[in-house]
This record gives sequence, C-alpha cells and structure tokens, in this order.
Amino acid sequence: MKSILIAMLACSTAISALNITSTLAEEVTETVASFDIRPGNPSITPDGRILVTIHPLIHPSTKLVEVTKSGKKKAFPTEEIAVGDTSKLKAPLSVRTDDAGVAWILDLGNKNILGWDTKSNSLVKEIQIPDGVLQPTSFLQDFALDQKRNRIIIADMTQGDLKSAAIPAFVSVDLETGKARRVAESHQALMPEKEGGFALNPITIDPDYQWVYFGAMHGRKLYRVPAESFDGNAENVGNSIELYGPKPFSDGITVDTAGNVYITDIEESAIGVTNNSSYKVLSHLPENQSWPDGMAFGPDGYVYATVNQLDRTAALNNGIEAGSGEYKLVRVKALAKGTTGR
Repeated sequence: MKSILIAMLACSTAISALNITSTLAEEVTETVASFDIRPGNPSITPDGRILVTIHPLIHPSTKLVEVTKSGKKKAFPTEEIAVGDTSKLKAPLSVRTDDAGVAWILDLGNKNILGWDTKSNSLVKEIQIPDGVLQPTSFLQDFALDQKRNRIIIADMTQGDLKSAAIPAFVSVDLETGKARRVAESHQALMPEKEGGFALNPITIDPDYQWVYFGAMHGRKLYRVPAESFDGNAENVGNSIELYGPKPFSDGITVDTAGNVYITDIEESAIGVTNNSSYKVLSHLPENQSWPDGMAFGPDGYVYATVNQLDRTAALNNGIEAGSGEYKLVRVKALAKGTTGR
C-alpha cells in the first residue's frame, strides 16, 4: 500500500493543458466534519447518515466509522467488525449505500464484499471475490453500484507490487449469486497516459444506471461505457467504451442527472466538474488542505468528498510527516440532482 501511494504522488506532477472553462463562479466548499486521522472514502445513506472508511495507508485500528450529527466518530457497523487486529474488516477503502440502506463495503484486505443493512443493523451478504478474476497485483480500491442490475463493477487498478506493468480491468460481481467476471483487461481507456503512472481508479454510475464513468488516476480523459454492456460477453464492454470528456489526475468521481461528472482534482487541491466538452474547477479545498480523495452524493443535493493530505504522509514525503493533523469531509452544492455514488 505504501509503495502504491508513493508512486501515485511521484506521478502527480505539474498540470498539463486541459480544456478548462471558467464560465461558472466558484462554489463554496463547506466543511462537514474534521478528523484527526486520515479518512478514505465517504458514503451517505438515504436517510442522511454519514459513513467514512479510514485510509488503510495509516494502518488504523478503526477501519470504518459513522460521523454523528454532533461530529462524533463511532465504529461502524460494530466495534467487533471494525476495530482491532482481529476485526472482520481488514482494509476497507470503498463503501457505497443503496436505496434500501444497505452499505456495500469493499475490503481490499480480505478481497471480499460485505453488505450491511443500516436500518436493521444486520449483515445481509458476504461475497468472497474469487481468485480466478484477480491478478497477483490486484488493488481493489473503488466500485460502481448498479442497483438496476444488482451488481457492482470494481475498478481493479493492479500495480499493487510495483513490479509488474499495469494490467487493469473491471471486475463485475453479481450481488445475488456472487458470480464474478474480469473484463476489458488492459484496454487502452483503462491505462495511464503517463509513463509510470497509475491506471483505472475513479469509477461511478449515473442515477439512471445507463452509463458507467471511469478513468485512469493518471489520465487526462474521462470515459464511459453502457452499464448494460456488462450483461453480455466480455468483448461487449471493451467494444462499447467511448470518450466522454477531459479530466485532471484524479482519485474519485460521481455524477448527477445532467451528466456533470464531479472529480477530486489532486493536482489543484480542488473539486472539479466535467461534461462532454470541458473541465473546470468548481471549488478549491479549505486552506492548508490537499489530496481530495473519495466522493459521494448525499440526499441533500450536495456532493461530499474526503480530504486526507496523503501527499504529506511520511511514506510519501521523504520520511517526514507533514500533515496538519486535521483532515476533512467537505461538501459542495451539486449543479443538478444526483443520488448515485452514496
């Protein structure tokens, strides 16, 4: 994990030319919660509860928390599952909640998926991702939740050991049967555009479940593919991928009903938005903050993002810990309605 992020930082160099517009006034980035430990990815339940993974880079004792209305952080779903060396969760990084209130947790440590009902407070599903759809260097860090087809589509960036070339792919998992497939491996759209950069990373699905949007972390292009293409044979996915618009180097995305794709811009320390013609910075992070990470839509019409200063960790900063000791969950008003990516 440390090696992966060292390389991520090394490849996040000066901004290249993008098709950037400034037709909209910059939005205000609101701080929702502060953390004294680095958050990973957020998820907002349909009834407004805030779930946040704690980034595995720092080997936290507590792996996943709920942020209460008072700002308190408590282990989620339980201490037995989320706290300590013997906890059921090992290294969760991505969590997304469906319309029924089930939080789907992708654990890159266990290489499995847990479904936890946030209303009944009970485990409803546990799926082990089969070794046959993984690579020795698989890095399962984010996914799109397709509620229409009851499946998740994982972005497997690979490059987990930094000893092999990037061989990214989508890993499609049926949430009913647990059946999984690896598709579009090493497709050009999944590959980094910078030598030594990192591959397929940000991924989301639109509110109508028609398009899966994705890109390489170190890529300047945002792509999309019809969600229904995962229904057919493996070749359907690769043959159906199309270019959508420009983007900066980024770690997370989500999308609204109007096709605005919100992006955590790790180069500008900002939240940006792209459509099929241009990219612009929507809002900058609070002062002295860097590395916006995961994104999620809330039922309140806001886009939420974690901010964790990963670039300032000792592992990524020549052995010197330069973090402020205060990290953030922020939000910005969306341009149009959207509910996916919770």
